[in-house]
Order: sequence, then structure tokens, then C-alpha cells
Amino acid sequence: MMSDAVAMQPVAGDLNGTIQPPGSKSITNRALLIAALAHGPSCLRGALESDDTRVMIESLTRLGIVITHDTNLNWLTVIGAGGRFPRSTAELFVENSGTTIRFLTAALAVSGGRYRLDGVSRMRERPIGPLVDSLAALGANIIAESPGQCPPVRIDSTRLAGGRVKIRGDLSSQYLSGLLMAAPLAENDMSVETEGRLISKPYLQMTMELMRSFGVECCSNDALNRFEISALQKYQGRDYQIEPDASAASYFWAAAAICGGRATVQGLNQQSIQGDVGFTRCLQAMGCELSCDPDSITIVGPAKRGIDVDMSDVSDTVQTLAAV
Repeated sequence: MMSDAVAMQPVAGDLNGTIQPPGSKSITNRALLIAALAHGPSCLRGALESDDTRVMIESLTRLGIVITHDTNLNWLTVIGAGGRFPRSTAELFVENSGTTIRFLTAALAVSGGRYRLDGVSRMRERPIGPLVDSLAALGANIIAESPGQCPPVRIDSTRLAGGRVKIRGDLSSQYLSGLLMAAPLAENDMSVETEGRLISKPYLQMTMELMRSFGVECCSNDALNRFEISALQKYQGRDYQIEPDASAASYFWAAAAICGGRATVQGLNQQSIQGDVGFTRCLQAMGCELSCDPDSITIVGPAKRGIDVDMSDVSDTVQTLAAV
């Protein structure tokens, strides 16, 4: 039984440590879906074990995807289904996993079949209307059953033809990411245009990089508000190394900034596909020393001053920076 109290021992001196956090949840769930849709097997190395990734794995398994987990090596082997889910009907319970329901809603509606996706009571309060509206505009028979266009989501759709569609980008980048990852499943090319100010651009760039890594090119303009995906492309299974989670890494960099000393995070560099590595540049602006190697990023503290910063691209680290 967990204790009601946890004793915290204050740091007596400067920090000096090296750590590699677990894999990124955002990358793991994207890679799981894409690998499931790919032709041939994939090996996902360094995949995160969490509630959200477990829910994605359980949902894909119910859809007929074969996934095995090597707990010793922390590898997931996914046998891709070649663009169509083996089971054309399923009831999926996604608990409170936003990435799972948004990514799967798009993929299932585009590939076709009869599905219902539901979750916990909190999930039934999380809107999914912009994605549902865009898929309906493409011809999907899809509805969100709860008030305010919230889950459960019911899909009774044939494979979609593709074409042009608009989607809101000012509420969640996950709607757009889900639609883009599903686009190669359409029978014809798809053109996607965003409405409103696009938020969380690094997560969208992550999605495009994952698609590219598995063999599908998603072309966009510089403003990232128009995307073209050719239906002639197919995801190809591959070995893929998942980066450590940059949001989790931020706590260790922040500790060095607060207490002084050195915190090195391995497995990340400034070319990471995760926007949250930009948190280190915030700490650098606050007076910390930032050093980067090909396979690690180090922060030496303490921080010396406050800053004014737009964190719209690194929003998951806002609270961490506030503590610093």
C-alpha cells in the first residue's frame, strides 16, 4: 500500500548526473499506428511503457494487428497489415488516451469498417468534433455520440476516396496528425488545409518525420497550413529507434538550473524530432550553460535571471519552466 507521505531529502550540493529517460509517448503511439499500417514487420526499439501506449497496443491487437513485446530489450515487434486492419468490426475502449482515439478514429474511418471507440467518463467530455467533421466531409459515415461532439465515436464507413478537406488547426495538432497519418490509406491523393492558427507545430513536424521514416512523404508549404499526400505511397516496415522523452528530460535539466551543477540527458540532441528539446534554449537564455553532443545534451546551472518567452511550441514544459 502506498504511503500518504514521501520524505524529500534536500540537495546538499551541486548536482552531477547522467540519465536516459524512457521513450517518448508521442513518438511511440505514432510509430505503433504507422507500423500497424505498414507492409511488413517493424521493430520499435526503446518504446515507452505507459497507460497511453498500452491502450494503443490493446486497441491495435483487437483490430487484428500482431504485436509482441520483448521486455528485456524493450522492443515492440509489429506485424504490419499492409494498409487495412484485419478486423473490419470492433468495439474499442481507449480509457483516457487522446492520441489513441484521435489517431485511430482517422485511420479507421479512412480504411473503412464498422467501429465504436469509447473511453472513461472524462474522455466523453473531450471534443473530437473537428476531426469527425473533416472525415465526414470526405464521405465517412461517422458521428460523435456525446454532447459537444465528444466520444463515443461510431464509424460505419467504406474505404474513402480521398480528395480535398479542411480541418481546424487551432485546437489540437492531434486532429491534423491523425488525418495525415491516415491519408495514404485513401484510394486517391489527399489534400489537407488547416483553418485557424496552427498550434503545436513541432508535434506536426514529428508526425511528418515519422511518416517519412516509414516511407511516406507528406509535402507541405512553409506555413504548414497545406499538405499533399499521394495515395501511391505505402508505409514500409522497418527498425525504428524511439527517442527518449524530451518532456521527461526537462525535469532533470530544470533540477540543474535550480540547484546548480550538471545534468546530462543521453539519447537526445538538438536535431531531435521533439520540439521540447527547445526547453534547453530557454534555460540557456536564463544563464545556464548548454552543451550538445551527438548523443546527449547537458545543462550546467544555476539559472541567473528570468526571461519572457513564447512557449507555444514547447507547451508541455511550461510548468517546469515556471518552477525554475
